[in-house]
Amino acid sequence: MENQTEPSLLLPAQLSTIAPQVDSLYHALLWSSVVVSVAVVAAMLFFAWSYRRRPGVKAEPSGENWPLQVGAILGGAAVVLVTFFSGWGGFITAAQAPDDSVAIRVRADAWAWQFEHPNGLTEENEVHVPANVPVRLVMSSADVAHSFFVPDFRVQQVIEPGSFSSVWFEAVERGSDAAASDTVADRVLYSTRATCGEYCGARGDETAWSPNGGHATMSAAIHVQHEQDYRAFVARGPALPCRQPDGTCGIGGECSAEESGGCLFTSKTCSACHQNQADRPQLVGPTLYGAWGHEQPLSDGTTVAVDESYVRQSILQPASQIAQGFPNVMPTIPLTDREVTALVAYIQSLHPSE
Repeated sequence: MENQTEPSLLLPAQLSTIAPQVDSLYHALLWSSVVVSVAVVAAMLFFAWSYRRRPGVKAEPSGENWPLQVGAILGGAAVVLVTFFSGWGGFITAAQAPDDSVAIRVRADAWAWQFEHPNGLTEENEVHVPANVPVRLVMSSADVAHSFFVPDFRVQQVIEPGSFSSVWFEAVERGSDAAASDTVADRVLYSTRATCGEYCGARGDETAWSPNGGHATMSAAIHVQHEQDYRAFVARGPALPCRQPDGTCGIGGECSAEESGGCLFTSKTCSACHQNQADRPQLVGPTLYGAWGHEQPLSDGTTVAVDESYVRQSILQPASQIAQGFPNVMPTIPLTDREVTALVAYIQSLHPSE
């Protein structure tokens, strides 16, 4: 069955091999329900009119119609059995990943997604996957129940803390939605999104509606590539994001390290704990706006200059220099050297205008 790679009136695009099977069952249930509903309502209206109260006409018992009753029971049972076995077949297919699947580890944490490729390469709130190759996600939660949900792939799996769960998909190819790139590892056929389909908590501060700042915005971008491009991406490491013409951050295009750092500051959820704007309330961590070049008191009573060395060490080894008055809660986020350099350049740019 050919995939519908563009959204329809009722459903999003079918961007995985299992999507047509899921949609076939959905449409069968939908339209059979419509037919039965129309038939029932039509029968109700017919009988209501035919047997309405009329002067001089006395109601008589209708008796029993065994063929009609047996037919209704058998017909209903047949619908239930066909639906069950169709759904069961799809469930078995979705539950058993092929042996040649690419295994990617997924760690859910309020409110972010971390992906680890087979060679140890990690990505935050985005993941690159090959097209036409089965991908198996082995998932765990660091805190509460989450649910990995990709509408375009028709896959969803609950992730319970203290246990592992898995789901697999095989993304299909579609025409490129991204800007062309001369670098093979940066080429993306298209991107879709994964969200958290489980109510995993909420927060009431102003960062709740920022990207991955709360339950409602806990999502990840899935970038689908040709298999050879995916292999090149994993071997090289992730491309730095750039500000796109529409103002969003994405893969592709050319920009400065400072601009890439601004995108990373958001995608790595640094903005959830560190303020990067003037005249805004302080968050869980030290405010970074205007901090560059000043002295930072530490919890051990010493002070240190906020320069490249301090910022780099604070990112890579957050527990080694705890700012005075702040808890030791910053996690160690896996980053490439290029990503750290871009973040340092962005933090250096956070200063009042002259």
